[in-house]
Amino acid sequence: MIMRKGQRYLCQNPNCHGEIEVMTNSGEEDSNPLCRCGAKMKKVYSKPIFRELSAVEAIARFGDITIPKNDLALQNRE
Repeated sequence: MIMRKGQRYLCQNPNCHGEIEVMTNSGEEDSNPLCRCGAKMKKVYSKPIFRELSAVEAIARFGDITIPKNDLALQNRE
């Protein structure tokens, strides 16, 4: 797993509950990071943010059509 800047990880050990925030992107794919106590750490859950698709975006996703960014920018202004 590549760790990205700003991600937060929590220790899974109930006696520790250590927490880290990633300061720089990692260049390596590795397993979950380990806490100082030796337990694996997992990413903090972040609730997804949903938005409503415009009609143009909905049609494009349904029909696998690529829309130029200019058209999307104009659609989002309306």
